[in-house]
Amino acid sequence: MEQADTSRWYAFFSRDGDSLVRFVRRRAHRISEMDAEDIVADVMLSLVSRLETNGPVENIAAYAYRAIRNRIADYERSQAKTTSLDGMANEDGECSFLESLAAESEEPFAEEERIAQMHRLTEAIGKLEPRQRAILIATELKGKSFRELSEGWGEPIGTLLSRKSRAVKTLRRLLEEADT
Repeated sequence: MEQADTSRWYAFFSRDGDSLVRFVRRRAHRISEMDAEDIVADVMLSLVSRLETNGPVENIAAYAYRAIRNRIADYERSQAKTTSLDGMANEDGECSFLESLAAESEEPFAEEERIAQMHRLTEAIGKLEPRQRAILIATELKGKSFRELSEGWGEPIGTLLSRKSRAVKTLRRLLEEADT
C-alpha cells in the first residue's frame, strides 16, 4: 500500500470521525456513546489494516459508511442476545455492575443477604476464565475504557467486547447456579 492511500484514510477518519460516531448513534438502537465510538474505532482499525489486500479505494466515505453499517448490524444482532449494562448507571453516570447485583434493600436481613450476595459474586468472578475475569475487573471495577485496554493489551476492541460479553453471561449463569 502506498503512503498516499494511508494518508487519505487517516485524513478522512480524523476529519469525519465525529460525524461517523453521530451516524452510528442515529442508526443503531439503544447504543451508548462509548459503544458508538468503539464501533467507529474498530472499523477504522479494520479498514486501515486491510488496505494492502483490498487495493486502492476510490470513494473512501462510501466504503467507510458501508463498513460501519455492516458493523452496526453485527452489533444489533449481538445485543439481541445479551443484556446491556447501560441502564445500571448511578446518578453520577458510573456503572457499578457489582453494586447492581448486590443492591441494598429495606428488608430486615438485607445487610446479611447483601454480604452473602457479594460473597457469591466474588466466588463466581474467581471461577471465570482469567482473560474474562481481567476484562470484567478492568472495565467494571477500575473504570477502564475498551479503547484504553485495547491499546494497553494489544488486542482489538471487538475481541475485548466479545470477551466481556461472554464473561457477563458466564457470571450470570454461575450466580444463578449458586442461587439454586
